[in-house]
Amino acid sequence: MIFLRDSMWRSIIIVLLLFSTSVSGCLQKEQGSGDFILATTTSMRDSGLLDELLSTFSDEYGIFIGVVAVGTGAALKLGENGDADILIVHAPDKEIAFIEDGFGISRTTFAWNRFVLVGPATLHDTSNITEALQSIDGECFISRGDDSGTHIKEQEIWQSTNLPLIEDELGIHPDSDTFFSVGQGMGTVLNMADELQCWALSDMGTWLSMSSELDLQMNTWNDSMTLNPYSIIQIKGENSASAENLEQFILSPTGQAIIANHSIAGSHLFNPGQPNQEPFNNA
Repeated sequence: MIFLRDSMWRSIIIVLLLFSTSVSGCLQKEQGSGDFILATTTSMRDSGLLDELLSTFSDEYGIFIGVVAVGTGAALKLGENGDADILIVHAPDKEIAFIEDGFGISRTTFAWNRFVLVGPATLHDTSNITEALQSIDGECFISRGDDSGTHIKEQEIWQSTNLPLIEDELGIHPDSDTFFSVGQGMGTVLNMADELQCWALSDMGTWLSMSSELDLQMNTWNDSMTLNPYSIIQIKGENSASAENLEQFILSPTGQAIIANHSIAGSHLFNPGQPNQEPFNNA
């Protein structure tokens, strides 16, 4: 059980109310019927890349796609239940287990970026994200807490620290009254962190798409821990042909060029193809 100061509770509740309406509206609009259903991460949607890819695909193939944007855990559950025809997710271990359990028939990584730590300051004296989380121990941290790819990565990073941790219904996290799990998407969490001047783990794409509107600083490291690959998972079903067309388009020179060129104010949000250890290109 996590106990919060009354003033912090009020601040968090106000921020959640401010953003929950807009998030729900987006989901309702996206969940309209389509030729087939893509379940994807909120980070892919919030970065703006998904709209660009699907618009070009629909123009070329004449196929409308119904999109459900949720956390990776929820997207995989939709796949398990047969409520989606194709997935775009970013939690490799869970994706591999999904395939091994017979729910998916193929998994292909098509783009990557990095996870970044954002907050009220730049952490000049840390050489990796593990040291960074240790250095902000006791400061306010907003967690997605939604079983998304970002939340899964956050728990992995907490476990790499030497901080006292607990495991409960919120996942694995510090035993601290300055840790707040909100069960919201990336865009909402970044807005909350900005409003309350807290720390948060974010995918690079969503951060860059929103950073000009936020009073937060980005901290990033070129290491294996912060790599963030996005993969397409095919699910056997009546719409598998259309789903295969979407995958082929995203992997085609046209699709990969859209990924490589997608930028905001000169900052590239994703790298096409498989991840590697090269520095992320923000030029």
